[in-house]
Amino acid sequence: MAGGSPDEPPKLIKSIATDSGRHFFDAPAHMTINQCVLHLTDMAGIDIVSLVPAEIGHWLIFRLDGYTFTASDPLREVWFYADDPETPEDILQKIALFMVTPSNAS
Repeated sequence: MAGGSPDEPPKLIKSIATDSGRHFFDAPAHMTINQCVLHLTDMAGIDIVSLVPAEIGHWLIFRLDGYTFTASDPLREVWFYADDPETPEDILQKIALFMVTPSNAS
């Protein structure tokens, strides 16, 4: 899970799966998939493609800087994946940092 000081960037996960790219980040425990979608809509350059119900949880698909990402909440925790396991670390870090940064709409 994300943690640490607000001055520290979140630590990225490097778990590669053959069918879902790279699991790179878990949203803070208090965030639901709907809250993640709302928060991501405030991020410059994000294109939300879809949010669909799945057998367990939901799948969110979004794009940033030409890369495609998914997020799912199968166990009420939101897990973020990069479709391309070679997505640059700075893009992954940008998403992770944005997700742990409080929204202006609080």
